[in-house]
Amino acid sequence: MIELSSFEIDYIIAEDVPLLDLTSLVLQLEGDGNISFVFRENGVVCGTEEVEKIFEKFNIEVLYKKRSGEFRRKGEEILKGRGKASDIHKVWKVSLNILEYMSGIATNTYNFVSKAKSVNPDITVSTTRKYMPFTKKLVMKAIISGGAVPHRLSLSDTILIFKEHLTFVGFENVVNNFERLKKKSGGKTIGIEVETKEEAFVCIEKGFDFVQLDKWHFEDIKQVVEFRNKLNSKTLIAAAGGININNVEDYAKTGVDIIVTTSLYWGKPLDIKTKIEKV
Repeated sequence: MIELSSFEIDYIIAEDVPLLDLTSLVLQLEGDGNISFVFRENGVVCGTEEVEKIFEKFNIEVLYKKRSGEFRRKGEEILKGRGKASDIHKVWKVSLNILEYMSGIATNTYNFVSKAKSVNPDITVSTTRKYMPFTKKLVMKAIISGGAVPHRLSLSDTILIFKEHLTFVGFENVVNNFERLKKKSGGKTIGIEVETKEEAFVCIEKGFDFVQLDKWHFEDIKQVVEFRNKLNSKTLIAAAGGININNVEDYAKTGVDIIVTTSLYWGKPLDIKTKIEKV
C-alpha cells in the first residue's frame, strides 16, 4: 500500500503546528490522556497508518487500530492512542482531517464500485489525475482502499493519445504506425481516445491496448463493445467523462471494461468523532 515518507508526515504536521500549540501552552496542560476516533456513520477506514506515523512523532502509543480498507459501522472505534495531553492536542485536528478526508473518499469509492459491479461484476473502476495538488498519495491510497485503481499515475507510466496530440500528428498517422509506436515505447500500454465509432473500430482492429470513449451515449458505447466482442479482440473499452454515482450503473451496463472517473475525489468527508479523556 502507498506510504507517506517521514518528510511528508513532518510537512503535514508543520502546516498545523509550525511552532507550538499556543492554547495548550497558555492553559499549561499536564498529565496523560487517551485520544480515540469513532465512526459516526458506516464507512471504509482509511488513513490510520498515516495517523499512526503522526502519533509516533509525538511519542503517542497506539492502543488500537483498524487497517485502511476495512469496512466499519457507525459507533465503531477505528484508532486509539495514549500520550501526554499537550501532545494529544497537537495531533488532534491534523489526524482527524486525514481520517475524515481519506475515509470519505474510500467510502465514496466503495459505494461507486459496488454499484458498478452490481450490474457488471468484471468491470474496473479507475480514477483520473484530476486531484488537488499535493494530495496524490493520500487520494490514491483512499481510492485503492475503496476498491478502485488509478487510471494513470502520471504521464510517465502509460501512453494515452488524445485529440490534442492528434492535432499535431494526425489520427491516420498514429493508427498506421501503431506497431512502431509500441516498439518505440518499449512495449508500454498504449491507449487512444476516439471521437467516432469508425475511429473506435479501426483502433480495435489495429490492436490498441485500450480505446477510451469520452462523454459518449450509452447506445454508441454498446455498439463499440459489441464490435470488439465479435472480433474476439483483447482491446479494452474504457468509458469516461461525467460518470458519477448517479449514472455509473447505466455506463456499466454497456459492457465496458473500465469506468474512468474523477467524481470519487469530491465525496464529502466521513463524519468521525474524536474522544479525548484524561487518564
